[in-house]
Parts: sequence; C-alpha cells; structure tokens
Amino acid sequence: MSEKKNKILVADDEKEIRDILKLLLSSEGYEVTLACDGQEVLDLADDSFDMFILDVNMPKISGFSAGAKLREKYCIRGGALGIICNL
Repeated sequence: MSEKKNKILVADDEKEIRDILKLLLSSEGYEVTLACDGQEVLDLADDSFDMFILDVNMPKISGFSAGAKLREKYCIRGGALGIICNL
C-alpha cells in the first residue's frame, strides 16, 4: 500500500518560480499542482490540498486576496498558507 502524498498548490505568475518550487517540493515527496494567477488558484482549490503557497503580486487576483478567500472557504489555520513576496 502506498503512502498518501501531501498536496500543495503553488501559484506564481513567473513560470521559472513555479517550476523551481515544483522541482524542490516534488523531490521531497509532495504532490504539487501549479497555478499562474489568483483566479486559477480559486478555480483549482479544493479541500484535498494540505497547503497553498501564493505569490503576492499576480494578475487577475493577488495572492493576498486569493489567500483571504481560501481562508474563508476552507477555514485554513496555522501554517497551511504561505505568501511569497518578491523583494
């Protein structure tokens, strides 16, 4: 019987960042789904995800706005929501 992989949804409008995060997280055993903007996050999100990692500045809907909607809908608490800031 195979062990259940934790699912992470990663969202960033920069393809290179998405690809790097997927490579790193997949190599650690996570199942990674990618989104390129906040609207796609909301379209893909469901209660099967264990964590959401969102960029702040994305087209259509920002990471902050998408994160707030995810918190409302899925009652996310603690470290289940990460926000990435480009400095």
